[in-house]
Parts: sequence; C-alpha cells; structure tokens
Amino acid sequence: MTADQPAATAETIDLVRDGLSYRIAQRMGMAATTLPRRLLKVAALFVVTWIPLLLLSLASGCAVGTAVQVPFLADPEVHARFLIVLPLLELAEVVVGVSLRTQMNHLREMGIVPERERERYDAARSDAKALRGSVWAEGTILVLAYTMAVVLRLFMGFSEGGSSWERDGSAITPAGWWLMLVSLPILYFFLLRWLWVFVVWGWFLRRVSRLDLALTPTHPDRAAGLGFVGWGLAGFATVLVAVSTVFSAAFADEILHHGESLDSLKYHVAVFVVAAVLILHVPLLTFSGRLARCRFQGLLEFGALAWRHDRAFDEKWIRNSGKTVPGSILGSSDVQSMADIATCYEHINDMRLIPFDSKALAVVALAAMCPMLPLIGTAVPLREIFMKLGELLI
Repeated sequence: MTADQPAATAETIDLVRDGLSYRIAQRMGMAATTLPRRLLKVAALFVVTWIPLLLLSLASGCAVGTAVQVPFLADPEVHARFLIVLPLLELAEVVVGVSLRTQMNHLREMGIVPERERERYDAARSDAKALRGSVWAEGTILVLAYTMAVVLRLFMGFSEGGSSWERDGSAITPAGWWLMLVSLPILYFFLLRWLWVFVVWGWFLRRVSRLDLALTPTHPDRAAGLGFVGWGLAGFATVLVAVSTVFSAAFADEILHHGESLDSLKYHVAVFVVAAVLILHVPLLTFSGRLARCRFQGLLEFGALAWRHDRAFDEKWIRNSGKTVPGSILGSSDVQSMADIATCYEHINDMRLIPFDSKALAVVALAAMCPMLPLIGTAVPLREIFMKLGELLI
C-alpha cells in the first residue's frame, strides 16, 4: 500500500451511490451526479409511478366522483407515496452520502484510528463498499420489493372491503395493476435499499469498534472523541421523514376512509416515533463496550493523577504550618490547576456509554414526528388550528 493509496480510497468509497441499480442508471445517463440530473430522475420517477395511475383512473372513471368509494384524487396515501416519499428518498442521497463519507474520512484523519490499525480500517471500509455494491444484495432487494407489492395487494388489500380506484370488490382495476406491478415495487425498492445502506453502515461501525482505537476519555464531547458519529445520525433525517410520511399517509387513509380516529391511532403514532428513534441509535451501541472500558481506565488513571496533584497541593498550601509559603495563594496557578483537574475528571465521569448526541436526537425525533402533524387536522379543523396559532403570536 503506497502513501497515496489511503487518501484515494477515502475519496472513492461511497455507501450511498453504489450497487447494480446505480450502475444501470449510469449506463442510461440517469445517474444523479448533478442537480439537473437528480431533478430529471425525480421527474422520471414521477412519470413512471404517479402519472399512469392518474391516467388509468381517469380512463376508468375512478379518478373523481362517486363511482367508487375512494376515488384516486381523494386517496392521500397514493399521493404521499409517489409525490413526496419517492422524491425525498432520491434527494436524501445527497445528505446521507456526504455525512457517511465525512465520518469515514474523519475517523481516519483525526487519529482515532491509529497508524497501527490503518490497514484493518481500510479493509473494513473496502468490505463495506463491496457489501453495499453487491449484485446479490440488490437482486434480493428487488425480489423482496416485488414480493411485498404483490402479497400486500393480492392477499391483504381486499380484506378492507368496499371499492376504490385500485379495486372494485374482487376485481383489480387497470390502475390497481399498475400500482401493484410498477409503482409499489419501485417505492419498496427505494425503501429497502435505504434499509440496506443503514445495515451496512451499522456493520461498518461494528468493525470499527473492534479496532484498537485511540480514544481520549477527557474529550469534551463526553464520547471520547466519537461524538461526531452520534451527530452523524442527523444525516438520516431526510430518509426518516420519507418513512414517516408513508406511515402518516396510511394513518390518514384509515381516518378518512375506514372510520378510524386520531384518538384510536395515537398509540400507533407514538410507537412509530419511539421505535424509529431507537432503531437509528442501535448501531451506536456497538461502541458501548469500548467506551465503558475507556471510561473505567480513565477514571483509574486520572483519579491517580488527581490524587497526586491534590496531595501536593495539600502539602504545599494547607499542611505547611509554621513555614513560610513562597508567594501568595491569591492568583496562584496552583488553584487554577485544581479547577482544571476537576473539570477533566468531570468529563471522564460524565462520559456516555454510546456516542450519543442530544441535538441529533432532537433532529431525528422531529423528522419522525413532523409528517404526523397533518393528522391533527383530521381531529381539529385546520382553520381552528391556524386561528389558535395566530392568537398565540398576537
């Protein structure tokens, strides 16, 4: 391995823009490497997934009116999925890609991965890239996406009864067939691919946690220098907004068309938000053992240092009775050093057992909750909500 090789490796590894689907998009000229191409890809997804559903629903008379109980334009779930969720999942590549690349490079460059562990770290990074870009992985994701679309629509879709733009009794409409065979598989493929990216990232962090890392127990981030990994979770907020929108739209459909109420679904919303936050933090648990050992070792070593320092201070300024102490204690650097020692010890004592970041937690929680807020409009008229907000602002 040459001296220039690590830097080159750091530049080329990308856990987001990889895999069979990305290589196919490159050959078709649809790889989203620039903003115009990314917008073109979003438009293409819109044309393939939503437009045919609209046209087929119009052709069959199910887009508006009372021909069916749930016309196409009155279905919040289908519009949220293909007009909001898919664009968000595509645009999230920018944020998450930059976040993961920055964290991988920072781990190596800042010195947390010492020189003796560079080779193992580079191997872990290369293995993560190979795992992410595996043809078998994306092939499995594609099969799962189609299986989910067919199973959910054929075996679960009819249990709700009634008629809608996608089915009339036991008969699937042309729009329903397009939804099942084209639109939903694309949506599920995007969702499952993002899940795979998250799993690969968690696997990579586990490999990193097994290295002999150069952690600093006195680091002010309370995570021995790994605090930026906790903040990095905020990069997944865009993906979480998209996933939350899927659930929010499903809840809205239950409320508007199937007799449910916000009160009956409030526990579902709470469980989703809590589960989403906890699942995103699971990969950080892999550092808990190493951080616990770092904290314990730091308390022992720094405790011994603090004891020697305090003992010397006591001998010099307190137990030196009957003797002349050179200088005055007022303004003495000895007193300042006591405060510095205490601050460092508090940093070690307050160390977290995972690289948790409270600001990232707030971002993730808001990302999970914000798409749920429109559900309030099903229980309280939006006009009343805005009037109440206006009264608070005046």
